[in-house]
Amino acid sequence: MPSNTAKPATTTDLTQDLHRDSTRPFAVIQPAGGWPDLELRKLWEHRELIWVFAARDVRVRYKQRAVGLGWAILQPALTMAIFSVLFGRMMKIPSNDLPYPVFALCGLVAWTYFVHGTTKSTITLAANRNLLTKVRFPRLAIPIGTLVGALVDFAIGFVLLIIALAWFGVMPSWNLVVFPMALILLFAATLAASLWLSATNVRFRDVENALPFFMQIMLFLSPVAYPATMVPDAWRWAYAINPMSTVISAFRFTLLGDDAAFHPAWLVSVAITLIACWAGILFFRHQEDTFADAV
Repeated sequence: MPSNTAKPATTTDLTQDLHRDSTRPFAVIQPAGGWPDLELRKLWEHRELIWVFAARDVRVRYKQRAVGLGWAILQPALTMAIFSVLFGRMMKIPSNDLPYPVFALCGLVAWTYFVHGTTKSTITLAANRNLLTKVRFPRLAIPIGTLVGALVDFAIGFVLLIIALAWFGVMPSWNLVVFPMALILLFAATLAASLWLSATNVRFRDVENALPFFMQIMLFLSPVAYPATMVPDAWRWAYAINPMSTVISAFRFTLLGDDAAFHPAWLVSVAITLIACWAGILFFRHQEDTFADAV
């Protein structure tokens, strides 16, 4: 007696049916196994998306704002003033023979970019759920575009820092030559944190709720209001586990000529930052196929 049980269709059967019954172009998407590669070439081919996401974030951030881009000036300026009164005058925090307002502002420019970029990138995947579920493109373009858009605020704060340097008569030294390396390190540290947090936040929304609290803790664990030289030398190597401790010190070393900020422990921090960034890209790529379902 013939069996009525139908044989399950295989990928080969489906492909043959599509060839036979359809004249439209198609692609068979195979599930990825194991850990994927970085696919940075594909990201480069879609680099226009990064600029699109960056421009959109800037427009949305300042749309219908009375002050507009002025917030990018007011935030670091007011914070610098508060730090100068509280830590510079009242608590007499040393600033390595530099005017405290300039010393604080230099750290704030780097710190503000890290906080702003990380915070916005953490929620950006959840905020773009429609794109994730309907359009196929390199998901890395979303958080990277957010970080590129945050460079607008960074540039405004940097101009404010240059004005402060001129006002207080602080002349840059030859250390300025290596400033691009400090800038790359800042971007790498922010990217590493953004990729890990944004990919995790898709499944666990507690991340975005807990992030502001942890950023407040990190503010005091990073040399924003005080010099890293206040940390005992025996603890500097452990202190370097926090990448922002080296990033902020590197900014002061390159922009303010603060030679006292340099420490061999920087090498540990740079290595941790680069490894975390590379691992973050791998983790993000490993999770991105699940974003559409989890978001």
